[in-house]
Amino acid sequence: MPFGKKMHVVLLQLPIPRLTYGLRTGNVPLGAACLKQAVLDLDVKVTLVPESLASYLADAALEDWVVAQNPDVLGFSVFCWNVDRARYLAARIKERCGCRILFGGPEVTPDNTRCRDEAVDLYIHGEGEAAFRALLQNPELWSAGNLCMDGADIFEKSLSPYLADLLEPHIEDMMLLETQRGCPFRCGYCFYNKARKKRVFRPIPILMEEIRWAMDRGLSELFLLDPTLDGRRDLSEFLDTLIRVNRGQKLRIQSEIRAEGITRDLAEKFARAGFEGFEIGLQSTNPEALRQMNRPTDLKAFLRGVGYLKDVGILPRIDLIAGLPGDDPDGFLRSVDFVASHGLSDDVQVFPLSILPGTDFRQRAGELGLLFGASPPYTVISTPSFSEEALQHGLYAAGERLDTALYPFPDFDGVYHRGSGKMEDIHVFPGKDALFSQTGGSQGYLAKLFFPGRRKIEEVRDAARRLTQPYQVLIPPDGADMSRLESLVSMLAILHPFTPFDMVFFDPPGSLDTQRLLEAFAVPRPHFLDGDLRFLEEKPGNRSLVFTRVSDVFSDTWEGAMHRRVYWWRKKSLPGRDILEALDDWDAVLLDSRVPQAKMYAWQDAMASFADLLPLLTFSDMALQLRWLGLTAKDTYWPGAFSAL
Repeated sequence: MPFGKKMHVVLLQLPIPRLTYGLRTGNVPLGAACLKQAVLDLDVKVTLVPESLASYLADAALEDWVVAQNPDVLGFSVFCWNVDRARYLAARIKERCGCRILFGGPEVTPDNTRCRDEAVDLYIHGEGEAAFRALLQNPELWSAGNLCMDGADIFEKSLSPYLADLLEPHIEDMMLLETQRGCPFRCGYCFYNKARKKRVFRPIPILMEEIRWAMDRGLSELFLLDPTLDGRRDLSEFLDTLIRVNRGQKLRIQSEIRAEGITRDLAEKFARAGFEGFEIGLQSTNPEALRQMNRPTDLKAFLRGVGYLKDVGILPRIDLIAGLPGDDPDGFLRSVDFVASHGLSDDVQVFPLSILPGTDFRQRAGELGLLFGASPPYTVISTPSFSEEALQHGLYAAGERLDTALYPFPDFDGVYHRGSGKMEDIHVFPGKDALFSQTGGSQGYLAKLFFPGRRKIEEVRDAARRLTQPYQVLIPPDGADMSRLESLVSMLAILHPFTPFDMVFFDPPGSLDTQRLLEAFAVPRPHFLDGDLRFLEEKPGNRSLVFTRVSDVFSDTWEGAMHRRVYWWRKKSLPGRDILEALDDWDAVLLDSRVPQAKMYAWQDAMASFADLLPLLTFSDMALQLRWLGLTAKDTYWPGAFSAL
């Protein structure tokens, strides 16, 4: 480092990959913000990659942004969903600017070789504040290779990094808040703070100051990140104080809890304090499965507790796990039926078991006979009592019994213009009608890449570096030349090997060999989505590249894994509810009727109230699409992701 230069540290948290652009990702870099908060008094510059960029930029665009910061140190918050992408970006950025690389986060455990990489200079195990502070004060610690320090003192005394304006709470319209660290339970599937033997609790006055901050800024929701909120020894006092502070219940509050200890009085206190829902990990009702995961559960007390919550209007969100040691297909479906038969299926999450690094199940996988994926999310493949086929059938049956789609196909965004222009008229590149910009400054990040037949690969190369995560390639009828598309896909694979995307074909002539395109998309496999969305399709394989056909020809065939059919409504009139319901076999309907704005607004208003009963609707015009999302999915999408520059 040049003499007199202040050390510059950049901290980055990569999101869970998604196949639909603009969704709220939940990728709040709280851990990285806590690190910066812990060293604000040191003579060091620490830059958090903003959530608005980290969550929505493709690989090359994010790489270029970080390199432009010229960091001396680049730190990654590493989770199972981003470890492979973090390793890739770490190596790329280190090669370009020579910075040191720091890895921390839940994926960094002593037994996990997946996060080990030649590009990484140091790993922080467990909570990071104390280790990060020591590292910046004593450069000799870099030679240790690994650091693990107790950060309890910093955690207990520090204010939330929200109060120092280190985060962007408007994106999620939410504050995330830890009131405690550590967990009294030792569940076999979980690695939550296993390195912390004693729990630590933040004082109530500090917590209330932070909650008042959220209220003063008009945030709608507060999520308490405690592994089990009822683990607080001063829970009653905490709730009494919260009832006074959250007067009028301006904040909707969520958290996690064990249901067995909930009394009627406690449920009523939760309701008065503003709690709207609790995530409750039932996981299984099978006694042997509960025993093997070291999670004893009194089912009568469980039902009594969730009943008290429902009585006061608090939604219990129930978690179930398929493929647990000691369970079998019949036992798993009995757990599903238990939830359904007791009126608890309003909000149920069902997961296949993940054998996470550092957990008891990972350490005992051989003994328990657990076969699981070597790549994240480490999903169980089979157990002695759960064949691979039985696991798949069990998840599909669970969805049917709970009347929900456990693995819904990703939403489709059919926008291709802003207020004017037909598909055949869009020809200027890079023009506002051809490329749609994402927020993030003057660089103009691009969510859609228009690729008509007259466009050459060389003409899109620079723009392709500035794509978002995920992105779409829009291909009009004259653009479906296979050799050109193979060259384009090969280029995209080099620039963005870990960024999922959607190839959208508008009225493609004849048949298309999408297998050739998939082979041209030569990226590292398996992608995280290949495992995370394993059960979206019958057979394992690609889940990070979607092929969408937009047409109004009913006889067109479009079959295959990750293939989507969208009906292109180009009539002068707008469809009624009966016509839309008749199009239910299509994956989505793209509304492209050029009618007066007032008429379209009235139509949207009329349809919004029963949108969940119709096929997924999308609009060719950006303004209409954003208005529709505001009517039907405002809690799901972040409008700022669509801000045009």
